[in-house]
Amino acid sequence: MQMSYTEIDWQPFLDRLQYRNGDRLPVYPGNLKADLLAYSGLTGDAQGEMVYQLAVEISRLTTCCEPEIIYWFSRLIRLTTASSAEVDRQTLMIRNI
Repeated sequence: MQMSYTEIDWQPFLDRLQYRNGDRLPVYPGNLKADLLAYSGLTGDAQGEMVYQLAVEISRLTTCCEPEIIYWFSRLIRLTTASSAEVDRQTLMIRNI
């Protein structure tokens, strides 16, 4: 059974955030993009890449920090899933006409 994006536990990413000397905000000690995409099962998926890039762009409006990228990625993934489900439901309704 495949896990839905609403069931993904994002806490492991938050737990890995670290403060380094001179940093005002915590940073992720690795490749955040690759790890988020792999964790959500979207490595090599164009939609996953798009969601990550949008999370980065939104975070640039405020703090542009990795905790905020994690936050926005987790929220946007949920919207993406909801949108796909809605499209599937509407497609099924059209086919039944």
